Amino acid sequence: MRRRVLSLAVIVGTIFCVAPAAEAQDDIGVRQVGIRGGLTIDPDQVHLGLHVNAGQFAPKVRFQPSFEIGFGSDRVVGAINIDALYTFEPRSWVPYLGGGLGVSLIHRDFGREAGDGDFDVGVGFNLIGGFEWGEASKYLLEARVGVGDIPDFKLTIGLSF
Repeated sequence: MRRRVLSLAVIVGTIFCVAPAAEAQDDIGVRQVGIRGGLTIDPDQVHLGLHVNAGQFAPKVRFQPSFEIGFGSDRVVGAINIDALYTFEPRSWVPYLGGGLGVSLIHRDFGREAGDGDFDVGVGFNLIGGFEWGEASKYLLEARVGVGDIPDFKLTIGLSF
């Protein structure tokens, strides 16, 4: 039953984030890719990852999926984030707010003998706030609050090329 609910949540979240993009395909496409890293709270970890600025599907709203891997607290957490970000008026730094579906793939007791670990999948919603700055390459500073079975808080820095 839990797997069905998880599958349904992933499908609905994907449709919610991707369906509007189908209507504005001329603005969708890879604009920038980037690296990211930072600190996670609950579980207490260090995370590293990648993100993609996949273009705008509405005025000032961009699709920005990301993938992160967190290490610490006797577990490894892989996070898949399907995010939409609203960017405010451009300045020397550009603030943004957003949200999106988060899926966490959790392996507990990492480092034990094969088969002794515990694997779990968590689904939730991310609330995001941050800002970016720079010309050709953009730097970012982002805070992410997780609601559901995903990490509670992430503070992330990154660079897009």
